[in-house]
Amino acid sequence: MIGTNLELIAYLSSQPEGRYEVKPFEEKRSLNANALYWTGLTQLAKALRVSNACMHNQLLRKYGSPLIVDGQEVFAALPDTKETERQVDEDENNHFQATQQKTKSRRWYKMLKPSHDFTTSEMSRLIDGLADEMRECGLTPPQEETIKKAIEKYERTHNVPR
Repeated sequence: MIGTNLELIAYLSSQPEGRYEVKPFEEKRSLNANALYWTGLTQLAKALRVSNACMHNQLLRKYGSPLIVDGQEVFAALPDTKETERQVDEDENNHFQATQQKTKSRRWYKMLKPSHDFTTSEMSRLIDGLADEMRECGLTPPQEETIKKAIEKYERTHNVPR
């Protein structure tokens, strides 16, 4: 349920005895910001001759956020092979960042939050990072004013602070 503190109290008062989790509501990013990101990502991936999935994973590793479950970062132990590295780079559904922790045949990977779950500020950081990467490759990123307007429009529409 999403509501004000008073609405939540009323709702919880009507529920059976038990444990409930309450956390602040955070707006997700806008579709305009999402379209802007994927347009720029496609241009950058083409210039670097990598797939969109690989480029997306690289950007998430550099500008994204860890996946948090029950207040803890999530890790996975995967085979320590070149094939696993390739699969991790090309995975469209799960996003991983290799760590230095290894066992004899496994490497620990930090799981990353998928961009479709990003808040406005997280998506803004990702888009800003994408623009920087595009400039470094000699590409013209979406106009900074366009980026700023897409983020501001979303914040205004949903009354969300950065």
